[in-house]
Amino acid sequence: MNNSTHVTLQPEKHLIQHQKKIHSMTSDCPTADSLYEAYPRIRMLPVPEKVSAYVKAIWTLEKGSGVHHERLYPNGETQLIFHYGSPFGESYGGGRPGLQPQSLICGQFTTYKDIFLSGNAGLLGAVFHPYASNALFGIPAHHFTHLTVGLPEIDKSLEEAGSMVAEAPGLPRRLQIIENFMLKRLHTINQRHFALVRKSVELLAQKADGPAVSKAAESLFVGNRQFERVFRDYVGLSPVRYAGIARFNKALSLFGTPQPLTGIALEAGYYDQAHFIREFKSIAGELPSVYRKNLSMPDFG
Repeated sequence: MNNSTHVTLQPEKHLIQHQKKIHSMTSDCPTADSLYEAYPRIRMLPVPEKVSAYVKAIWTLEKGSGVHHERLYPNGETQLIFHYGSPFGESYGGGRPGLQPQSLICGQFTTYKDIFLSGNAGLLGAVFHPYASNALFGIPAHHFTHLTVGLPEIDKSLEEAGSMVAEAPGLPRRLQIIENFMLKRLHTINQRHFALVRKSVELLAQKADGPAVSKAAESLFVGNRQFERVFRDYVGLSPVRYAGIARFNKALSLFGTPQPLTGIALEAGYYDQAHFIREFKSIAGELPSVYRKNLSMPDFG
């Protein structure tokens, strides 16, 4: 695996509404609205029943020529993505940009990412349940954290899948290819650990404050050390870090409401506003007040 960091597309419609930010790509690019098309159309597709225990969503995106920039935020999920159009440029946390491979795994990330496109986009992606990505390759999920890894880097024999998707005549055939790909790659996993982590993810999604992690371990009758080790293997993040991502996404979902920032902080599970500001900026790269202003939503508090 290489150490390049890459960006994924966010398929959840309610998050797209909150995460969309269009900027100029470089100082050499015009900033006129005419340069940027509307957000590319993401189409959600049915998940085949045979993989539904592991796959949360399947999506496709196609976009005509033009220049586009999108800032995305962590959502606690890993994705499998196939390109059949122009490659995406990307940078992690404002770092050096790179290009996504043709077929790739996008692991968990904990701060914002930027993607850049100049040309025609064509992508097909599968979003894994937060606890399920390691079932595909039999590799602990934390090995992909903060990375985008080309499938051939995992196993040279996987290169064919990317080529098949790129050359497929249409969407039905592409869907069939990735379903067969996932079914062939599914590994036998520890069902007890799988169930444990699935339940803990559900608990943390419901309540992502500080004590929630210890309570999740206690409710599942495991020690904190074992809980953290198994959780990282399946999710790719520590329980504490995952809870922080869950809080952040809860806060994002509340920015479109008339609540003051203090109310958003408390409802999302932060200790106080200072905790909210510090953690939000570490993930989004900007203050909550600035983020809300960029959404054209006034702070009512």
